[in-house]
Amino acid sequence: MLLPLPSAACDFLQHYAYDAQLRWSPDDFLAQQKFVARQTEAKRWADWSTSSAALQLLQGGQWPAAIGVGGPCETILLAGPMAELWAAEDLLCCAVEQLQPVGQVVGIIPCLRDNSPESQMFMKLTGATLWAYQTAEELLEIIGEAGLTVSSEPSGFVAVPRFNEAVQKDELRFKGFHEVFLRLEAEGYDPMEVGWGELRFVAECPNGS
Repeated sequence: MLLPLPSAACDFLQHYAYDAQLRWSPDDFLAQQKFVARQTEAKRWADWSTSSAALQLLQGGQWPAAIGVGGPCETILLAGPMAELWAAEDLLCCAVEQLQPVGQVVGIIPCLRDNSPESQMFMKLTGATLWAYQTAEELLEIIGEAGLTVSSEPSGFVAVPRFNEAVQKDELRFKGFHEVFLRLEAEGYDPMEVGWGELRFVAECPNGS
């Protein structure tokens, strides 16, 4: 059983497809596609990146039955709204259970570059009103604690400045992030200094499930 999410998660999912076109640039999407394609080519892989999978999990609340995971598989793609809404610890443990021996997780998880004052306040506010975000370093530690070994190449943090711009201009249909930015400004922080981005990683599970 995964922990319940706040009601804002439904609103987030409802607008995810529209907002994604504003949160990431065409170049961002192209780089993500190339990254995933290189890691999943000629492999039997499960796609945990879709909005429909996240919605099924949100409505069902049980893992893995809620999204029909058939496992074991060679590779699991952990990205999209599922990787943003649910705790990385829970998702990675579930992924490890579904992997065959010498399986791998390919991940694209939104996160913060570091513990700058602006990023710390952003994480504090989103954790209190939405859901938790971590820094890239914290995510790497969580991945290791799940029994996965991260490949140094091609894994790493990638900045996504389009997010800050879209939220600051209030272009997104989901308003939770904009409200957090307003709180940041009220506290004397510059929201454009929030180090938003994503951790792209490939992690192997030598022993499988």
